[in-house]
Amino acid sequence: MILKKAILRGFLGIPIGVFISTTISIIYSLVYGKLMVVTPVDGAMSSLNLYLIQYIVSIIIGFVFASSSVIFEVEKLNLAKQTVIHFIITLVVFLPCSIVARWLEFNFAAILVYILIFIVIYMAIWFIQYFSWKRKINKLNKKLNER
Repeated sequence: MILKKAILRGFLGIPIGVFISTTISIIYSLVYGKLMVVTPVDGAMSSLNLYLIQYIVSIIIGFVFASSSVIFEVEKLNLAKQTVIHFIITLVVFLPCSIVARWLEFNFAAILVYILIFIVIYMAIWFIQYFSWKRKINKLNKKLNER
């Protein structure tokens, strides 16, 4: 049952991944004042091929991030284990996808900085979600106690 839910959620995450990637490309283009739908390269690949790679990578990232969220519904795992498993899955997919899409250089320093940025962003999103759900639960408990 959880596998079916993960696959369904993954397919729902595909358009979100593509939307986020496209939005980032638009923002990047606006900042630099020219259309930049892919990372500039030395000319080894055509822009069309690079754009196709970016599109496929966005699909993969959207699918994995959405499908892996079902981990937080596995009740036999505590929140710490759920978070570590989800973090590892997303990082293990996101990092190679980022390298393939040429969002970062393939060297130790760049990868280390990228991982650190990923950790900071992951933690920020995790804390926002955690406190949001905690506030909702407290409101529900307060309403139940008023009865």
